[in-house]
Amino acid sequence: MTAVALDRHQHRTTAVRNHAVPMLQVFAVSLMVFPSDAVLKAVGGGGYVAALVAYCLFLTWVAATLFGFHNPLDYRYPVRVALCALWLVSLASYALMNRSMLTSTQQTGADRWLLQLVAISGVILIAAECLRTIDDIQRVLRALVWGAAFCGIVAALQFWLRLDITPYLRKIPGFSLNNVSGDFIGIGTRGAQNRVPGTAIDPIELGVVAGMLLPLGIYLALHDITRSKFRRWFPVACIALAIPTSVSRAAILSAGLALSVFMLSLPPAKRLAGTVGVVFAAIGIFLTAHGLIGTLKQFFLAGTSDPSLAHRVNNYPYVEQLVRQTPWFGQGGGTYIVDELHILDNQYLTTTIELGLVGLVALIFFFLWPALAAIVARGRTIDPGLRDLCAALAGAALAATFCSGTFDSLSFPMFVNVQALVLGLIGAVWLLIDRENGTALATRSFRQYGNGTANRRQRAGTAVKPGGGN
Repeated sequence: MTAVALDRHQHRTTAVRNHAVPMLQVFAVSLMVFPSDAVLKAVGGGGYVAALVAYCLFLTWVAATLFGFHNPLDYRYPVRVALCALWLVSLASYALMNRSMLTSTQQTGADRWLLQLVAISGVILIAAECLRTIDDIQRVLRALVWGAAFCGIVAALQFWLRLDITPYLRKIPGFSLNNVSGDFIGIGTRGAQNRVPGTAIDPIELGVVAGMLLPLGIYLALHDITRSKFRRWFPVACIALAIPTSVSRAAILSAGLALSVFMLSLPPAKRLAGTVGVVFAAIGIFLTAHGLIGTLKQFFLAGTSDPSLAHRVNNYPYVEQLVRQTPWFGQGGGTYIVDELHILDNQYLTTTIELGLVGLVALIFFFLWPALAAIVARGRTIDPGLRDLCAALAGAALAATFCSGTFDSLSFPMFVNVQALVLGLIGAVWLLIDRENGTALATRSFRQYGNGTANRRQRAGTAVKPGGGN
């Protein structure tokens, strides 16, 4: 490649990267602000605002690749391997579906599953391959965290004031409500407590997502020091509010796991300060929400006497019966239509029915492998900021992995897309650390080469001096 051609290629690649940040920012804000049950009727359930942005991200990646602006082969990172595995199993299951045994609704669900894979692929690929600096990553995280803060404020208004503004957020020109009943899900109750969804479509989705994002908000508050303390810590407080207001055990599990992974990576002084902060925040929330701690304690200690847990356990024979019919690749992604009697509340069971045992392995790999990659990436850098970012992302990914056993997570768009963005950021951090390590290695090699050359010259000069007067 000539110098001129190389310069043009670098200019085009830089242009693609420059557009990635604002596109991902728009995606993050639209995901957290606009409820995902407001959709374009022509597109259907996959036509909510954030999904439309995600489709554009995927098309941008494909176009940039086809026209030579971007070469995916230049990037190697573990997250893409996990994404490819899920794609391969999903396509195999789609090809092997017995369409004569499926209803039209189930076949539409299968198409929607592939459309959802397109959306999360666009988010993961653009985030991983086009965010090249820590500044790029932080700019996207700011948008995501402030969007989550808005969601937390909406949840707080719903919980304490019973004021729900989400009907106004759904009134987008050209969009309609994707709900069979024709009404939106509003403020519910659980154990005499308001149970709220914020801008999510269900309280459990709100709580799990808030738990995943809490360590990322704290990471920004600690390291985004160019901004005021209020602008750094206010979003953290708003996100934290969303966790108890969801009145969900999965929310506590998500926040506890994500924060534990993150805080264990901090220096002892910061770890102690963080523990004290969590304790005081919990005390403040529970003092202002009378009876909340008792309600959560009751649901945690209920065991199988709790109807929701008993229902989950009673579903195992039913799931086994369906899996036996198509054990390896399932009946097709997105084809399990939930009814009131068999709401599984477990993504791993749902995936086993839809994608079979092979699909279950692929899903666990898709969830777990990026989390492990983030932990490995943390050990490959000595930069404190990058180490904390890796820990926050690992905590979010592990929370998504474990909480997917408590609800059918891939049926909830906010969770799906937040998890996709987390995986994309893990890929971006992996590649960033790769480049830094490569630069450091090249610098060391250059210095060693320079020192070796100087030593050889010095030895040569010393050897010539005695003969200089002959």
